[in-house]
Amino acid sequence: MDELAQQLEELGGADITAALEEVPVRSFVVDRDGIVRWQNAASRAAVGDYTGRRWTEVSMARWSEQVGEFLIRVVSSGEPAEFTFEVTGADGEPERREISAAPLRDGDAVVGIFGVSTPERCHPGSTPPSEHNLTPRQLEILQLLADGKSTSQIAEELYLSKTTVRNHIAHVLANLGVHTRVQAVVAASRLRLIRMPGAEPPAGA
Repeated sequence: MDELAQQLEELGGADITAALEEVPVRSFVVDRDGIVRWQNAASRAAVGDYTGRRWTEVSMARWSEQVGEFLIRVVSSGEPAEFTFEVTGADGEPERREISAAPLRDGDAVVGIFGVSTPERCHPGSTPPSEHNLTPRQLEILQLLADGKSTSQIAEELYLSKTTVRNHIAHVLANLGVHTRVQAVVAASRLRLIRMPGAEPPAGA
């Protein structure tokens, strides 16, 4: 018996699911096929009941691809991860949320993810998304370019196809108004969107 199971037994078989249902932080479970299997009350109140529907439907339409890629990444790697995307808030307006997700296992197999959703944190020195129109995935790829990674290395690290990586890079170049990857990295560094290798973090970070 693992330590948590033992502790719960000593507490009289405490029900974790019931406790999570009452937690004010939005929590959910998605299976490896991307179907929402469970939401707590906070999640249902915020975005509606998506049980039995695809997780990508929760996000704004333009984020569906990145949400799907994030699920594949966690399931494939078996490692916890974080991701920021937009959902439709209770008032019908876009709302940026940070997702922290951990793999759920059945023996050695990853069968889904457990996630919690919190408001996007404001990172000192960062440029508001509306000023550069880059998605978190594109910023992630930009950082990997700055770290000297090739298309193949980025594709392998992020569990994407090389074609998808090239498409993201093309969008990055267009959004930053540059023509080469080097120019994109320089422009992103000047905007403080990425951290150059060896550079000090922004003041207050």
